[in-house]
Amino acid sequence: LEMYVPVDEAQPGLFGFHIAGPDSSDVILTSHELDAVAAYQETGVAAVSLPRGPYQLPLDAMRALERFERVYVWLDDDHQGEEAAKLIARKLGVDRCQIVRTRGNIPHGPRSASIALARGYNLSDILEQAQPVQHDKVLDFSALREAVKFEVTNPDLIRGVESKELPGWNAIYKGLRPGELTILSGPTGCGKTTVISQMSLDFCKSGVSTLWGSFEIPNVRLATRMMSQFAKRNIAQNVAEIDYWSRKFEQLPMYFLKFHGSTNPDTVLETMRHAVYAYDVKHIVIDNLQFMMSMQAKGIDKYDAQDAAIATFRQFATDENVHITVVAHLRKDQPSADVDINSIFGSAKVTQEADNVVILQRQGNSDSMVRCINVVKNRFDGTLGKVFIEYDRDTMAFTEVPPPRKRKGLKIVKSSSRLSMADRLVAEMEADAASQRAVDADGNEIPSS
Repeated sequence: LEMYVPVDEAQPGLFGFHIAGPDSSDVILTSHELDAVAAYQETGVAAVSLPRGPYQLPLDAMRALERFERVYVWLDDDHQGEEAAKLIARKLGVDRCQIVRTRGNIPHGPRSASIALARGYNLSDILEQAQPVQHDKVLDFSALREAVKFEVTNPDLIRGVESKELPGWNAIYKGLRPGELTILSGPTGCGKTTVISQMSLDFCKSGVSTLWGSFEIPNVRLATRMMSQFAKRNIAQNVAEIDYWSRKFEQLPMYFLKFHGSTNPDTVLETMRHAVYAYDVKHIVIDNLQFMMSMQAKGIDKYDAQDAAIATFRQFATDENVHITVVAHLRKDQPSADVDINSIFGSAKVTQEADNVVILQRQGNSDSMVRCINVVKNRFDGTLGKVFIEYDRDTMAFTEVPPPRKRKGLKIVKSSSRLSMADRLVAEMEADAASQRAVDADGNEIPSS
């Protein structure tokens, strides 16, 4: 029997793989070690658990599973587990994979094999109900029924992965959801790369495997900035801590495209597809679209070339069930005060294809560190709005701040010289009260606390 050994000895391996003898033709693949123990104990079928959590199947683990004729993919029976099971089945081959659903048709049934065992369920019976993976291009309503019910009855669980550092952002954006395309735009120098590097790092710390395509800034400079954001201190000013934070940063599922400047979109797409397959990438960042396409429009209109690239990314996000964030420039002739969804460089197709459109703008004068993140399109539930953030040079990151206050102007009805003493006192009291009332950036009055 050839034993399975991870390529990187510092990484965990397939727990329980030693149980599968040379004559074993079937294997159960679970999310956690305890599930593998429960499944093997009750069914007698060799069971292993994923080495890096419930949503990642590394290449060396895939090679170890090649000798089995049938693989039962038995992950947590929830929305994320179901999507991960389909992805893993496609990677291993849908013809030899079967999906095990612990809950079956019981909405509040056990989520995993270990919980089912603890509640007295027969795991052998559950295993016998395993179903093959349906063709991903043909569906009937029976395949959608449970998903529709889940979405209606669990709105909070389908919101996506939420930001831990920008809670106000969650109220509008509703989390990072797979299968969507987001366009992030804003004036030059307003901090688009800084914002999206911080957000992608935030999601990555929650287990979202991320691929960064930085076509404008070299990867070394980007990684330096992200390490400072990760450590919440400027690494360049804390050189003695670089090795410590480097080891911590290496544990994140963060990957970088080795491209810079103008690059053929087909080449980028091929590399993205490999990253999704090999590293279970769930979030891809393209920064930025104009730099990637700068020399790719020879012989055709540059808008047509950009539209084709956006359409390709849109389709890729749907087919591979990943979230793609594309950074795009504004039109050069667009005044910053009048920026809206129509201000983004290119044709209308750019924003039409996108599920979400976000515009970043500077608040106040040129020295201000405050920015406004304005969600101007949200296909998920239509929620639009603004979040205000402020840049901290020490951490090289943004934090949420309250909306800037404005003072309401006072309308002069009569000259104070014509008022009686009593009327003048009343007018002064009303003016003082009005001056204490503040409004937000949209002109709405902020109630006093």
